[in-house]
Amino acid sequence: MRVLSTGTRGVVTPAGSAKIAGMPSKVYIVDDDLSFAKLLAVNLTQAGSFRTEVFECAEDLYQRCVEQPPDAVITDLLMPNIGGIEVTQDLRKIDPLLPVFVLTAHADMETAIEALKAGANEYLTKPVNLDELNTLLRRALAERPMREEAATLQQTRKEKFSAGAILGKHAKIKEVREFVGRVAAIPYPTVLLLGESGTGKNLVARAIHYSSSRAARRFVEINCTALPSHLLEAELFGYQKGAFTDARESKRGLIEVANGGTLFLDEIGDIPAELQAKLLNFLESRRFRRVGGTDEMEVELSIITATNQDLESRVKRGVFRADLYYRISVVVHLLPALRTVRDDIPILADHFRAVFNQEFGKDVGSINDAARARLIAWDWPGNARELRNVIERAMIFADKPVLEEADLPPLGLASGAAVTPSCADQFAIAKGLSLAEAEREYIRLTLSQCDSVQQASEVLGISRKNLWEKRKKYGLLNEV
Repeated sequence: MRVLSTGTRGVVTPAGSAKIAGMPSKVYIVDDDLSFAKLLAVNLTQAGSFRTEVFECAEDLYQRCVEQPPDAVITDLLMPNIGGIEVTQDLRKIDPLLPVFVLTAHADMETAIEALKAGANEYLTKPVNLDELNTLLRRALAERPMREEAATLQQTRKEKFSAGAILGKHAKIKEVREFVGRVAAIPYPTVLLLGESGTGKNLVARAIHYSSSRAARRFVEINCTALPSHLLEAELFGYQKGAFTDARESKRGLIEVANGGTLFLDEIGDIPAELQAKLLNFLESRRFRRVGGTDEMEVELSIITATNQDLESRVKRGVFRADLYYRISVVVHLLPALRTVRDDIPILADHFRAVFNQEFGKDVGSINDAARARLIAWDWPGNARELRNVIERAMIFADKPVLEEADLPPLGLASGAAVTPSCADQFAIAKGLSLAEAEREYIRLTLSQCDSVQQASEVLGISRKNLWEKRKKYGLLNEV
């Protein structure tokens, strides 16, 4: 290799470079030292890999970028009016994935960090090694399609799991969307989502993640009931080689994988007692050790937990640690059961109809009034998950442009909902009871079957205040 001198600046010619197949990529070079910029352009062009254009100032570069967008840009750091850091920031606003390389004759760590924070792919010092620059340019250009695909996937996920994807016009659903927005603005929140099975706790957890500044990082989910305690511990915290019989290699745990993003612990109420203390220690310090390891690791991530159980009741029964409950319940939100937002049932049903139209390649345009009335009348013990199953089955067999009542499958356990018998299933009105007496008996039975007043109020479809008034009226205040 030989150095072509330009005073204090220079470039190094490569020993040889393979030409990229097809049309060479466009590389724009902006530097107030035109002699250096032109020499760099000649060397890149002679390498056979790139087409180059040279600009003396950022304003000229911007104008050309509007007329003909480049494939990559090389910019000097120190220039009159607009420097390389600002150039990088401006180009990133136009094209977030455009490869940008910052060059400088006087390198220091502070400006290097500043350039990389602004979005530069690389920060290089003069004289420039063309072998290195060629390699970096080729790599950045080759990686761009993958980055575009990843960005498209990321955007799709943000749209699919945005707060706007939580459908409904009821005030309770609006509160959920507002809750997502507030929590997503917190850097690394600890959130507890409560609600019956099928109320959308997973969707809300993802909405919080993808609405936050951590959206580009990992969303990692684990169901605490899916594994026995020793395997769950290994999945969460990872393990060192030799920690147990089958640990032939070290493995990162899900906490490490989720670092910088979000860890979602579903069914937290079922986490084994022997693991609760270790989880509590991690939540308080954000530090942990792998199973069999001695090195302590520190992470920053959001923690979202969810359960369909009454954790306060489990704490009282001694099966869930009180200190762990207090730690995970920093921010709590109860997701409404579908029967409590009954007017939103047609909205969700239409959404699922559209989803399965696309999935099944059908063109069912609407749901008729009789079918809607039947859907609205059902209590949906399996909530939105059960409604989705019902619409899916109906769409499979639908062969008309309108979904009719006859297309709906039998509602209840036959619809595929995983539910337990409700209070209503076990309630029989004794002959001769007045309406008030029947109401008292039904409320009493509901209270006896539910774990909390909140759950009973949801089953009955009334507010807690209304339920309290009825309990007082009928002498049932001591029932729960």
